[in-house]
Amino acid sequence: MHGIKVALRAGAATAAIGLMAYLIAPGVAPILAIAAATSALGFELTRVRATLLRRLDDLDGDAAQIQPLLELRARLPTRHPLPAMREFAIAPDFALLLTELIATEQPELVVETGSGVSTLVIGYALEKLGRGRVVALEHDPVYAAKTRADIARHGLAAFASVVDAPLEPITIGGERHRWYAPRALDGLDQIDLVLDGGPPRYLGPMLRYASLPTFAPRMSPRGVFVVDVIAREERTILARWKTQLPAFDQHVVPNKKGAVILRREPTPQRLSSALTA
Repeated sequence: MHGIKVALRAGAATAAIGLMAYLIAPGVAPILAIAAATSALGFELTRVRATLLRRLDDLDGDAAQIQPLLELRARLPTRHPLPAMREFAIAPDFALLLTELIATEQPELVVETGSGVSTLVIGYALEKLGRGRVVALEHDPVYAAKTRADIARHGLAAFASVVDAPLEPITIGGERHRWYAPRALDGLDQIDLVLDGGPPRYLGPMLRYASLPTFAPRMSPRGVFVVDVIAREERTILARWKTQLPAFDQHVVPNKKGAVILRREPTPQRLSSALTA
């Protein structure tokens, strides 16, 4: 099908140029038509090559997820199959990273922006740990209901829940932003782990900027903040955070979609306490 489209586009371009050449200079029209056909075909083949290379990169990235997926299943047995880890969902290598963070950090309270398979992964990891809970902030009532149903189906209600959190105006540093309704965070303090996975980019620009400034005062001293999916906009946000919240050190994780782990740099007092503990 794609080959037919290429041929049609090249043929249409050749016909148009040939007709124009015939009207202007009939004697050289065949030569110009041949040159146009060669140029159009070359252009279309370049586009095809670029498309194939992108698809090969995607296939290579998907193949690279097989090992973390198998390792995740070995480390984190589930009562039912997890939803597919593709498109907007977390990738298997990030799911594995989450399970490792929960095993090492042993959080009592986890909060994530957005919900879905990540909520289930965190819930199972906390169940394996034997304590803790995850609260997911979800702007979409339909998706919130779906995640709640998944939590119930997997028997994780003791470890995971979803809070309806529509996007609302919020002021950060004198600037107006849109983010999850602040009331959704009522009662959520001393947060040990934050998973920043939303709001989704298609809802507007720079929506994730408000996340760290909002969560930072609510995080425990040992709190860890994880950003999933790093693209151009997220890099801009991370650069602003680095300037405006310099107490947080940023560590890049080179996985499929990109991730960054932020931790507060130890102050001299905290470092001294840790060394004498």
